[in-house]
Amino acid sequence: MEPMLSWGFRMALSGTVPIVWGILTGRISDAVWITLTAEAVSWIELKGSFAWRLRALLAAAALGVFSAVMGSVTGGSIWLGCLVMFGVGFVATLLKNLGDRASGLAICFYLLFIVSNAFPTATPDELQHRMGLVGIGILWPVVVGLVASAFMPEQEPFRRHIALVWRSISNLAEAVSQSDNRPGYTGSLAKVYAREKDVRTALNNSFEFYAQSANNASTRDNAKYQLLQLRKVAGLVAVNVIAMGEEMEHISVHKLDKGLRVKAASLFNALREASERMSAFVITMNPEERLLTQSQVNRLGKLITLIREYPLPTDVREAMAISRILQLTERTIRLLDNAILRIDQMDGDKPAFRSYSLIKTAFLFRPKFLFRNLVSLFNMNTLTFKYALRSAVAATVAMFIYKWYNIDHGFWMPFSVMIVIQPYFGATLKKAFDRITGTVLGVFAGSFLLYLPQGYHLQEVVLFFTFILMVYFAKKKYSASAFFITLNLVLLFNIESSYSNMLMVARVVFTIGGALMAVAAGWLLLPTWDKKLLPSFLARAVAANYDYFKATFFLPAEHANWTKYKRLAESGNSNVYDSFNRYMQEPGRRKSDAWYALITCNVRITRSLNNIHMEQAEKKIADAPQDPDALNKKVAECVALFDAVLGHMERLKPGVLRDLKPIGASQPQISLNIAQSYALEKIVLELKAMLVDLNRQSEEA
Repeated sequence: MEPMLSWGFRMALSGTVPIVWGILTGRISDAVWITLTAEAVSWIELKGSFAWRLRALLAAAALGVFSAVMGSVTGGSIWLGCLVMFGVGFVATLLKNLGDRASGLAICFYLLFIVSNAFPTATPDELQHRMGLVGIGILWPVVVGLVASAFMPEQEPFRRHIALVWRSISNLAEAVSQSDNRPGYTGSLAKVYAREKDVRTALNNSFEFYAQSANNASTRDNAKYQLLQLRKVAGLVAVNVIAMGEEMEHISVHKLDKGLRVKAASLFNALREASERMSAFVITMNPEERLLTQSQVNRLGKLITLIREYPLPTDVREAMAISRILQLTERTIRLLDNAILRIDQMDGDKPAFRSYSLIKTAFLFRPKFLFRNLVSLFNMNTLTFKYALRSAVAATVAMFIYKWYNIDHGFWMPFSVMIVIQPYFGATLKKAFDRITGTVLGVFAGSFLLYLPQGYHLQEVVLFFTFILMVYFAKKKYSASAFFITLNLVLLFNIESSYSNMLMVARVVFTIGGALMAVAAGWLLLPTWDKKLLPSFLARAVAANYDYFKATFFLPAEHANWTKYKRLAESGNSNVYDSFNRYMQEPGRRKSDAWYALITCNVRITRSLNNIHMEQAEKKIADAPQDPDALNKKVAECVALFDAVLGHMERLKPGVLRDLKPIGASQPQISLNIAQSYALEKIVLELKAMLVDLNRQSEEA
């Protein structure tokens, strides 16, 4: 689903060709500089549209030249080198904090500075020669990346993001099918929450590169319009699947009749397969995948018919839950049919070079783009600033130690610091362990490989595959990526004829030293503990739900972009859930699981609001609306409960209410049917449960 192998092949091509050139011409030292530069630039993950990729590559070229010049000219001065290291570490951390958009730029920035600083130039001629090699090393991967991007289908990156959303929905459906409501059994429920968060993460990643919403889409660009609508459909399917999971909580699956249990399992399996096939269809757009997807959708319809003909359980609540699941499945079928239609209406996808005009390229770096990127980079909150400062100080201290004591190849220490250090202590500790493990094993494997009777050609082949594998495992298993990075460097140093066992031992020692310095910095220098951050994340998530509630009941339907509020509320829930998981992994601190109950209550409130909106879209004239007086009373009760809960949130996070706008209308702007009234009643119950837990927590404090 993510083209890691193609990225690895791009890295391998960029790094291996200069080595081959160096061997053929006898200029191995120059070739190593070109390879190191090309490798630094190739760590940029080319995601998003052709415009995004071109901007990323040109930004890498600019940062690479700047950092190489600064490193080369400051390498002879300890104080100047450390001062610039502080600035490089600070800015590189800000880049890392922007996620996939700029994490590769961060690696390029600090890697070229640290290596250039370790081997400074003494004369203008040396600097000129160095910059010539760096320029070639930058230009070559830029050309490789542009050629690879020019021949990709124009909308493939967007389709790939949407396909990942469908894949996450498939995983969610599988988790829902394994739900178990037996007393004391919470494993399946936690798995559903985790898969629900994965769906939100996939959607957020898509919005990171394609921020336009379906409500603001223009039909002038048909392909983009259909994809924006397709992403919205995927989000709505996820809402239905989550609602099915809530209904599963009312069913004792292990007590169901065997025949009904088999049919129910087949229903969820077909739903999972339909989502899985849809993800493949979105990427490939092949007629064969369309046929497979449509067949799974048709299978869902047949299974609904079979279950409706089967005797339902005598338990009224279970029977109602099964009927509700079938109703949600029917809605999902309509959404899946709509998704297939959206892809059919795209009329194919032509290569980027045929659709991306020179005029578009000329406007890539308009002032508004540069200004927007700079604002995004330096939009620092307290957490971001502390992380950037911590990284900069730790890397500078590591740089000073190796420079002051003139440690040969000691530049591995600041380099390891910058790689290992993470925003949170638990993540830093894990990255340090993976880095050390991979490095030690990589040194042993590389040393053993070099003792075998082999020629250059076999080493070049192995070197080529190490480039691919270190990228392939970068996101899957970092310890494996570190292993292949180390193996790559062993072979690279050996080709340059500067390899020695002591050099690799030194690399292990300095890597361990840098990793330990990163861990120490995470513990001692402006540490970030989720014990303190968790209340803040929870307060913001509750405030987002409150905004969602107001938009649902007090904004006219034509002015309420409910999917926007849904996205903000779900993102808040995802952030607080991540914070809770980090909090539970923090060492040496007493943990309280009371937060989990508050988080899950807030998640269920978001789900109920989602269900109200989904019902609103499906509501028929024949649906009996709730009595207006009863609705007003129930909504007023919700408002009062929200106010009480938000009062506790203000205690946990002072200032959280500052940006909340008051309710404008005095009466609800929508009427509710029976299903929506049930969802509103669930919101009342969840708010009451939250209030009880918060009152108890306040008394204990």
